[in-house]
Amino acid sequence: MNPMLKKLIDQGFMTEDQANYITDAIANKDNIIISGHRGHGILPLLASLGSVAQSNGKLKPVRNVATDLEDESVDYLLIGDLKEVDYPELLTTIFANKKASVITIKDADHSFSVMKVLSDVYKQNSDALKTYQLIECTKDADEVKKIAKIVKVEQTQSGKLERTTIK
Repeated sequence: MNPMLKKLIDQGFMTEDQANYITDAIANKDNIIISGHRGHGILPLLASLGSVAQSNGKLKPVRNVATDLEDESVDYLLIGDLKEVDYPELLTTIFANKKASVITIKDADHSFSVMKVLSDVYKQNSDALKTYQLIECTKDADEVKKIAKIVKVEQTQSGKLERTTIK
């Protein structure tokens, strides 16, 4: 197991089953959206998942949208806290047109409707082949940061979004 994920397990942030599921999702090149408040551990999880993705292929952290998205040889794009970017438009474009998969965040500073973005992707390219993993981070009653749930989202051939709560 990736040492960064093992550290998150040891801290109680995620279970071993969740870590294994996420590792498999990255190996399958699923798109991953980490949601929650910054104080709920989304940025450390983003870094950890970037490490896992890098061990499975070529990872490109996106710092400059104008240039970093042009690299066709990457397996994963890591999109963190970009300033002055229209996140829904950026993600719709990448999900609809890029061969690379994406690991990104959804927080108060980057508020958008994931389901609307995914519906817009289907409208652009009628592609129902991608799988999206929505990882929701939160704090429990004792203020412990953790993954609350993982939702697998797939599109049917008709464009309907089917959600399955994993853990």
